[in-house]
Amino acid sequence: MLKPILICAAMVLLAGCATTLTGAAEKVQIVTAAQKEKCQIVKLVTFNQRLGPDKPGNAMKAALNETAAAGGNAFYVVSTSSDWAEGASVVGEALRCGS
Repeated sequence: MLKPILICAAMVLLAGCATTLTGAAEKVQIVTAAQKEKCQIVKLVTFNQRLGPDKPGNAMKAALNETAAAGGNAFYVVSTSSDWAEGASVVGEALRCGS
């Protein structure tokens, strides 16, 4: 009886850790090195996701959210890493690109 309750509680906690994109972040485009040359750098973005499901996906969503919050409309990925024990990280440039 206790085991199913613990499993359900763990699932609820993990689901609560999922990162969702903001409305503005949904419009942020990931660009290539050639495309980024036509853009202005807004800020360097670094995000580490240690807990929860889909660590790489949640790290990228958080980076896109931060890009949008900083006024960027594009994101250039400098590096990513993912490790079961350490989590996932994304480093990139929040960019503002012309229309």
